[in-house]
Amino acid sequence: MEKKVLQLLEFDKVKEQLLRHVSSLVGKEKVNDLQPYTRIEEVDQALESTDEGVSVLRLKGHVPLGGIRDIRASIKRAEIGGTLNIEELLDVANTIHAGRRLKAFVEETAQDDEIDIPILTDLSQSIIPEKALEREIKRCIDEDGHVLDEASESLRTIRSKLRSFEARIREKLEAIVRSSTYQKMLSDTIVTIRNDRYVIPVKQEYRSSFQGMIHDQSASGATLFIEPQSVVAINNQLREAKVKERQEIEKILTQLSEAVARSAANLMTNVKL
Repeated sequence: MEKKVLQLLEFDKVKEQLLRHVSSLVGKEKVNDLQPYTRIEEVDQALESTDEGVSVLRLKGHVPLGGIRDIRASIKRAEIGGTLNIEELLDVANTIHAGRRLKAFVEETAQDDEIDIPILTDLSQSIIPEKALEREIKRCIDEDGHVLDEASESLRTIRSKLRSFEARIREKLEAIVRSSTYQKMLSDTIVTIRNDRYVIPVKQEYRSSFQGMIHDQSASGATLFIEPQSVVAINNQLREAKVKERQEIEKILTQLSEAVARSAANLMTNVKL
């Protein structure tokens, strides 16, 4: 249709009003791409679809569209072997859940004798649940974006060692900060972290009383953050364990991304529906 005719019809203003009611980025994209229909069959189908939507809103008051994300780019990246990050994987899981919730809503609504929604019912029946993929992602990652110990036996073992190393380091350093011998030499009786190493704050003038590595100093220079020699070896073990933890998390994310790739076609269909 000619641009002049669309301007005369104020078609863009109609789309602007419609955009205020869109529930997802994918829906926004669909509205932006809208053009007037040129075949009477398409017009009839669109009007019937609109009637169904109006009936649902009249009887139910809402449609559960929350949780839908535009995961198409993530799906495509997974398909070519890319590793999705935690946020992307949660978006995939939440979109699967949202699709299943929407499908159940339409099916339940269709059972109401007061409503006839064949078009919506047909669309919803094509949504593929993908429960196993959602369950696997949520087994490994919680809603706050933390990879859980249960994600793999290796991660559970590594995390157990991490906690053990941290407890031993803290025990040694807290014994120092509680010691009456050392308290006068400390700026504060706390154990803190600098450069991923556990340290204690030592007054500059007592530097020679502590064997160990300096990792930082206060802005005034009056305090040095020192890693006592007694915890260097355990701190090294802790650092090695953290490297292994990062590697295991990367492995888990890769495996989940491969699962997304295997379900790529179904996920793309769900987003479209």
